[in-house]
Amino acid sequence: MASINSLSFDQPSYTPGDLITLTIGYTPDSPSVVPTTFTATATISDSAGNPLGSASAPFVVNVSQAAGDVVSVTDDGSHTWTETPGSDTGSSVVFTTSA
Repeated sequence: MASINSLSFDQPSYTPGDLITLTIGYTPDSPSVVPTTFTATATISDSAGNPLGSASAPFVVNVSQAAGDVVSVTDDGSHTWTETPGSDTGSSVVFTTSA
């Protein structure tokens, strides 16, 4: 289960119109491993391109898929919080709003 670990603001108080910066630390859900099966086929042909034989074998690639957790912010003052592009590291994210 994902959880919020910390909330920190860039300063202790703001004047109306100031930019408020909030950094959120979180623990995402564990990524899941999704096994994907593929089949490889090898074919042997003569010099004229005529197929002489083939064989196939399956193999599995274990693809790690991120949990896709999305952090969002609301407050009781009806501010619009915007995620800072590129700030989500997978364990912290930065949001801003106007005071």
